Amino acid sequence: MNSSFQKVQDYLPESVRRCLRNLPESVTDEIQEIRLRCGRPVMISQRGKELFLTPSGLTNKNQNVIFMTSEDIARTFQAVMSHSVYSHEQDIAEGFVTIRGGCRVGICGSAVRKGNSVQSLRNVNGLNFRIAKEFQGIASGIWRQAENQSILIAGTVGSGKTTFLRDLCRIVGDNLKTSLIDERGEIASVVRGIPQYDVGIMTDILDGYPRKDGILTALRVLTPAYIVCDEISTQEDVNAILQAHGCGVRFIASVHAGNSDDIRKRLMIQPLFQAGVFQYCVYLNREQAIQRVQRL
Repeated sequence: MNSSFQKVQDYLPESVRRCLRNLPESVTDEIQEIRLRCGRPVMISQRGKELFLTPSGLTNKNQNVIFMTSEDIARTFQAVMSHSVYSHEQDIAEGFVTIRGGCRVGICGSAVRKGNSVQSLRNVNGLNFRIAKEFQGIASGIWRQAENQSILIAGTVGSGKTTFLRDLCRIVGDNLKTSLIDERGEIASVVRGIPQYDVGIMTDILDGYPRKDGILTALRVLTPAYIVCDEISTQEDVNAILQAHGCGVRFIASVHAGNSDDIRKRLMIQPLFQAGVFQYCVYLNREQAIQRVQRL
């Protein structure tokens, strides 16, 4: 059984845990998300299908389902926060927190705003547990094709970008000095300084660093051959990558895009292509498989 799935169960209400324990391993291995909503049924995402959780298994019919109460949501939220909401204020403002095993928990509630920005959430009404997975070897073929070059991983939500990125980091980090900028703690899942996932024996992990700060710190003090980071999303990220590229550092990174047309629409990242930062782009599909490999 996926160890991340087991760790997620520690946070869930007993009624949900009891039902999940009754599911066969062949089913639990394919679960991608567990979604809890106040006053509504527990939903399970499995290979792109949205199913209801019942005492006897998963079904697409809204009958004999497990409902969540406001007390269930409140207790689960406190468990996710390690019973210290104050220490997770920034995570709450961003709408998610990363828990043990590298799983991300999305948080729904009423926004507390200051100007145009969200400062916090109140009246939490839903939690979405995204199950992190580790599949060693899935990136081996790409690395054989693009060895010692920079690789961009593109895909939509749920396409497995982080899983693929993690395996590439492991492969590169077993052979070259690598710096992993793990802003959201999902890739290495560091607990008390120890990564819970294999990201390579020569990999230095900058856990919780904003991408821009992590990239520039790695460039200044860690002399990496490769820098690995996920979800290029801001102009600051782009500028830091261009600076490191100018110093000869190679990159493995991901971007939210379903195809080459989507990437062309992302004007912010076009300078990375113009500067020749990446030599290959790997497109993942919703089945978490390689759809296309593009030589840039």
